[in-house]
Amino acid sequence: MEVKNGIIIDGVLHEGIVMRNAHCDGCSLIAICHEIRGNDALCAIINCDKFVNRGKATVRFSRETSENTGSIYRNGVKIEKEK
Repeated sequence: MEVKNGIIIDGVLHEGIVMRNAHCDGCSLIAICHEIRGNDALCAIINCDKFVNRGKATVRFSRETSENTGSIYRNGVKIEKEK
């Protein structure tokens, strides 16, 4: 699953979503938001309307293979190195 706007807190993914007429009441981070930011909303920082709990998250980091190191791709096509 790919998430473009989200926060992982204690292993739980909270995805920032955009929707019309969103209210803080349905936000999964409302308690943290009020505790840390006061009246300012965390969603304003990420430019979303509210957060939804998506459950436990595991982050795996991948390493580049040596064949891709230093390669230049433009629009998904490998090109020769520019001088």
